Amino acid sequence: MATAYHRLAREHPDYAWWRLPVAGVTGVAAYVGVLIGLFLAALVVAAVTGHAEDFLQWAEESETVSASNPALLAFELIGLVVLIPCVLLPVLMTGPRPAGYISSVAGRLRWRWLAWTGLAAVVVYGTSIGGLVMLSEDSIAPRFDGARTIALLVVVVLLVPLQAAGEEYVFRGYLMQLIGSWTRFAIIPVVVTTPLFALGHTYGLWGLVDVGVFGLTAAVLVIRTGGLEAAIAAHAANNVTLFALEAVGSISTDGAGAGPLDVLPTVGTSIVFVGVVEVMVRRLGIARTRDPLPPKPPRPAYVPPTWQGWQPAPYPQQHPGPWAQQPWTQQQWAQQPWTQQPAPRAWSSPPEPAWQPPRLAEGTPEYPGEIAEDWGEPERAESAPS
Repeated sequence: MATAYHRLAREHPDYAWWRLPVAGVTGVAAYVGVLIGLFLAALVVAAVTGHAEDFLQWAEESETVSASNPALLAFELIGLVVLIPCVLLPVLMTGPRPAGYISSVAGRLRWRWLAWTGLAAVVVYGTSIGGLVMLSEDSIAPRFDGARTIALLVVVVLLVPLQAAGEEYVFRGYLMQLIGSWTRFAIIPVVVTTPLFALGHTYGLWGLVDVGVFGLTAAVLVIRTGGLEAAIAAHAANNVTLFALEAVGSISTDGAGAGPLDVLPTVGTSIVFVGVVEVMVRRLGIARTRDPLPPKPPRPAYVPPTWQGWQPAPYPQQHPGPWAQQPWTQQQWAQQPWTQQPAPRAWSSPPEPAWQPPRLAEGTPEYPGEIAEDWGEPERAESAPS
């Protein structure tokens, strides 16, 4: 059975219940440390340039990201861009690997698909937001302040897409897969991550509702496309358009004075963009799910170490366990040094002496023939007792 995006971490051969929670705690600690480092670095730069008091005052009063000062805008956006490594690196360290499964079902960020959805998002959100600003009675003619406006637009174009990606990796990437590892139903991570995303912004009531509608749209896009690309494209196009209009003084992004009618354009734009993306997914054949991964191979059987004078037991079935080995064959036994018998020693009989003729008594005739009757009598006579 194919694996949906929110179940990528759960249906992985290396899944363990503690991996994503530990990655989250590690990521939060890393993010806090990075923010402290960025703040101290910015404070040093402000002190060197003689703006330390202004920087501290801005840090106390600032509640939302505002395109009023290029340096401060860059500082705020970088503080959100670093969310990307603070998500990917802990997941890379704890698993499941590869960490690219946070990006999509393909195990990586699908750049071509991101480009197509980015183009569609620029058309849909640019037309919607730009048209509303032009038709609004409270719209303000854009103004150009020279180098300041150019610096603001450069910061917006370079950093806002990364800021949008950072938020998507946290809310629609890590959190959706964390919650999805606890349930098979996609609606649950979608519903849970939407209010969390809204609460991450410091707007009024209707401003939070507007952000919640966008968060719901992004979550649906992630489930329907199997990755973060479409959500990143929508988020980046929406934010770039808003910050660019604020940079030229046409609107304000603080959300003050928003009412229920201000939510309706966001709802309409979200529906249109989801429909466009759905058609593109079918036309381009974008994968929505991941094929099941093969299970991990079993661990090899334990083989105890060997040294001279000892070998594993020849009949391990008498001792069942992972260390059990197949019985040795007769040929294997014959090859062991302690089973080899020494070659039998060849015993040889003493050599036979060379043949010699028998010794004959003195006086023995050459040929016995007839022996004389008195032969040997003198000797017997001499030897007889007297």
